[in-house]
Amino acid sequence: MSAKKHPQILLSENQSGSVGYCESCHVVELEIGAISLRVDEQSLQMLSALLKDATYRLNVYKKEKFRFSQDLPEELMFH
Repeated sequence: MSAKKHPQILLSENQSGSVGYCESCHVVELEIGAISLRVDEQSLQMLSALLKDATYRLNVYKKEKFRFSQDLPEELMFH
């Protein structure tokens, strides 16, 4: 039994990869380098929220880490 290939609608694309949508299957396919991930529409929304939250928290972490390290005495700085 051969898999039938459905046409995809390109939703977004940049240097990191692309996101396509199969209207027949209601599946979103993320391609990042050699990795391909297919998710349903609801999972895409949850994944988007997860990535936005992670991006926000990483930015806060970097700012707080920099500020924290500025306040440390030099003898407590390791490495």
